[in-house]
Amino acid sequence: MKKKILIICFTHLHRDPRILRQISWLRENYEITTLGFSPSNVEGVRHIPFEPERNSRLAVKLKRAAQYFTKDYESFYWNAAMKELLKKAANFSFDAIIANDIDTLPLAVKLAENKAKVIFDAHEYAPLEHEESRRFRLLRQPFVEYLCREYLPKVTAATTVCQGIADLFERNYGRKFSIITNASEYREISPSAVNPEKIRLIYHGGAFPGRGLENQIEMMNFLDEKYELNLMLLGDEKYIERLKKIAGSNVNIKFLPPVSFAEIIDFTNQFDIGVYSLAPTNTNNRLALPNKLFEYIQARLAIVVSPSPEMKRLVEEFDLGIVAKDFEPQSLAQVIEQLSAEKISYYKNQADKHAFELSAQKNKEIFLRLLKE
Repeated sequence: MKKKILIICFTHLHRDPRILRQISWLRENYEITTLGFSPSNVEGVRHIPFEPERNSRLAVKLKRAAQYFTKDYESFYWNAAMKELLKKAANFSFDAIIANDIDTLPLAVKLAENKAKVIFDAHEYAPLEHEESRRFRLLRQPFVEYLCREYLPKVTAATTVCQGIADLFERNYGRKFSIITNASEYREISPSAVNPEKIRLIYHGGAFPGRGLENQIEMMNFLDEKYELNLMLLGDEKYIERLKKIAGSNVNIKFLPPVSFAEIIDFTNQFDIGVYSLAPTNTNNRLALPNKLFEYIQARLAIVVSPSPEMKRLVEEFDLGIVAKDFEPQSLAQVIEQLSAEKISYYKNQADKHAFELSAQKNKEIFLRLLKE
């Protein structure tokens, strides 16, 4: 009989790449149940839906505010919706529970009740998630710090996306974390040819204020007409409209309709350079090692990034592209101008050379070993 695993993440699972990878690694040998806002849509995976509490009554809001500011964090966490979810999920038994992000950890520990093992996957360093925001520091950070202090000692194993975040958790909470990067599944695909008369840049991913996507648009003011920037964005619609206004009438900036998660790598293979400049507005942005970097590699693109330390390390270690000296748009443009068509082809071939090594295969081996242990 297959062992039973619960994967918890308070997101829409069908568009969460990290969760979809966890499911793909486990479904062959384990019986998988997921819990989140929407199902993964993976065949054979049972789903427990969760609708967060959205009570607008003043009395409820005042009660929750009192719980928070008196540091009664357990009562604050276990609101009516969470209690109902616990009751619903407790109808099932599991051998292991994978808790994704800190907000799922109390639920996972409670469901485990010393019968199941808990693996905590910290996608980011939650205590400093939006540290640049005074509202976050006042209304969210103390609660998250409590969850880390109280619940990290109760998990069997812990993972996160990069070494920098693992080091922060160990320094501040004394907990060792294994590294499971956001690497994509290996794709058997060849680098596309480079047209020296039209160098095609691509950025795809979430569009949210604070990521500094304006830099990539303003970069085009310093590049001549042979360069074309393609943006494929999901996220804050108002922010996307603002970006379109910044782009104005520049015919070399194109906003593309998003493709499905499964299509991203094949679609972006037609481009030449994957570009990403993430403003270091907080600790998690500074230490980011995002999905898209690994998707650029699988798409066999040359890579240009600003000097975020984790991205810089990867790009330079495997000779995948070039790193700008700072986060200014002009600096991005300067390094792009240094790349001849031949050099872009070289970096695309470097991505091809290291695509398997930098795919999710190594992460799968680490993850399955943790589970068996």
